[in-house]
Amino acid sequence: MSACPNCGTKLSCGCQKKKASNGTFVCRGCITKYERSLQEQKPHTQPAKVEPKLNVWGKDRYKNLHKFIK
Repeated sequence: MSACPNCGTKLSCGCQKKKASNGTFVCRGCITKYERSLQEQKPHTQPAKVEPKLNVWGKDRYKNLHKFIK
């Protein structure tokens, strides 16, 4: 018999257990509060900066054609 790490109630059967995003089992009544506390603990990071793709049809599109043009 296990106990909920959040509130301490005894989890006697599988229908009372819910698996949280970090892999621990908590009771049905605590799952939303437990998930919110996990979100608050995570450090907020900035999203990765995405470099724009170069336009292949830009001003240099004819640069490599000089070997074909006489």
